[in-house]
Amino acid sequence: MTPAFVLFVVLVVAMTGFVQWVIIHFAFTGMLAVCLMWTVGVSAMLALKLTGRDLSSLGWKWGATRYHLIALILPVIYGGAACLVANAMGLAGFPRFELMTKIAESEGFGSLAPATGIAALLLLAATAGLVNNMAAALGEEIGWRGFFTPRLTAMTGFLAASLITGLVWASWHLPILLYSGYNAGGEKLFEILSFFVVITSISGAFAWLRLSSGSLWPAVTLHASHNLVLQQIYDPLTTRGDSSITMIGEFGVVTAAVCLLVCLPFWIAGARRNWPAESLA
Repeated sequence: MTPAFVLFVVLVVAMTGFVQWVIIHFAFTGMLAVCLMWTVGVSAMLALKLTGRDLSSLGWKWGATRYHLIALILPVIYGGAACLVANAMGLAGFPRFELMTKIAESEGFGSLAPATGIAALLLLAATAGLVNNMAAALGEEIGWRGFFTPRLTAMTGFLAASLITGLVWASWHLPILLYSGYNAGGEKLFEILSFFVVITSISGAFAWLRLSSGSLWPAVTLHASHNLVLQQIYDPLTTRGDSSITMIGEFGVVTAAVCLLVCLPFWIAGARRNWPAESLA
């Protein structure tokens, strides 16, 4: 374990702890959420600079297009599958076409056919929303996937590194899950457990993308797509069922089960691959 690695952990705990204290005792604003996300990236860059290491090891190159396409589509698959399964089981209602039509009309697409207006609205939301989410997600991904994952993989191997990163990443959210408004309003224990399963499951996909591409940017794309698709597109278009247990979204039981299945191939592929040293800078 290198000095930079130890310093990163210390800085993340200190900086994150301070921002989370502010959020819990004052307000969970959008600006503070972005600040919280960037504590991880700033910690990684400081850890490298203070120990005389090069920031280029974080994986700044853009990465091949295919990795970004996988990153974009993956949340659409597991988020959409969870909504469809929950709808088929009578646990949630999806999609809310009437609401989608009203929103499209309010955004100036009322003169178009309903299906065309909805498509235009979703395209606008996906384009603008993805850019906005990438700016915030970059803060976390510089730390988690740019710094933490490659070094941990070099020490423990792919499976252990993906599992540890997922659990650390989920635990990093725990104070705001428990003491702020970051939840879906259902049974808290089930929401936290589901969140941990979702985050840990997709951690294998994040690690595979980071190490396969040699770039942190596909992980940024996946993080941004996850937040956009699950929080800003699927959630508003789904009605809750009668159960007090949240079924869909990143706090949903059904989403957790679907993520386990959808992300399993990334865990298997990552475990079977002999990662070259340059992937584990």
